[in-house]
Amino acid sequence: MQVDLNKLKTFYTLAKAGSYTGCAERLCLTQSAVSHAIKKLETDLGFALVDRAGRKFRLTREGEFLFQRCAGILDRIDDTLDALAAGRGHRISVTLGAPVEFGSSVLIKGMAPFLTRHPHTHVDFFLDPYLLEPLLADDLDIIVDCIPHVHESLVCVPLMREEYVVIATPWYVADRMIHTIADLSRCSLLSFDKDLLWWKNFINALAGKADFGCESVIRISSVRGIINAALASMGVGFVPRYTVLKELESGQLVGLFSDTEVLNDQINIFLKKRNFEKPPFPDLIHHIRSLRLH
Repeated sequence: MQVDLNKLKTFYTLAKAGSYTGCAERLCLTQSAVSHAIKKLETDLGFALVDRAGRKFRLTREGEFLFQRCAGILDRIDDTLDALAAGRGHRISVTLGAPVEFGSSVLIKGMAPFLTRHPHTHVDFFLDPYLLEPLLADDLDIIVDCIPHVHESLVCVPLMREEYVVIATPWYVADRMIHTIADLSRCSLLSFDKDLLWWKNFINALAGKADFGCESVIRISSVRGIINAALASMGVGFVPRYTVLKELESGQLVGLFSDTEVLNDQINIFLKKRNFEKPPFPDLIHHIRSLRLH
């Protein structure tokens, strides 16, 4: 039986994407072209790969079996091609994912030395709070994330502990007479969400030992937005410490309640096991771990 390898890769991409639209976007094809390739592959094989009876995308039993077997085979082909490209000095492209603030404040600012030492490596950046799904789908090659991810196909490399700080301007502190946690009841809190889930590490650290309330919650959907709102004396913010080191050092912002042992998050590097020892990932991991948060 002869099978067109390109059509097999199209099927593999379709199965990973879970939709014809997603597959078409990843392969830069039309949905019609993807559909035609899959039907031709089914004709060549003599059985259906996609269950078209329901409205939701689903593989047939044969399609699921082929998808699982394709994963190892096509990944090894990609690994071989990458190794050949690296050996001949061809450019290797890597897509690095990270949360918006960490990616823009740390990774992008610190990536130039790595790119200088690895002129044949091209790095694209994907900054977004949701990184696991695109990593598993191979839309991302490596991510840095404070969310713990446990998956059999992934390697986790510890990076750092992410410390948090409660911030406000000296003017706001004096105006609202903030001396204790209970004084936050006279303040507006700056948060990603109205339910203060963004503040959970601080609230959980209190463990009911202090009254916690606020005058109002101002919802802001980015760390940089929270910092700018705090600088404008709009309220009290809660952010990773590395994002406001300069503002704290200059006195534009002050850290509040330093005696409260705020719970920290662990930031890790995640990538597929099959990529862990492939160039340029070991060097990239080493470089990311060498970055200083300042």
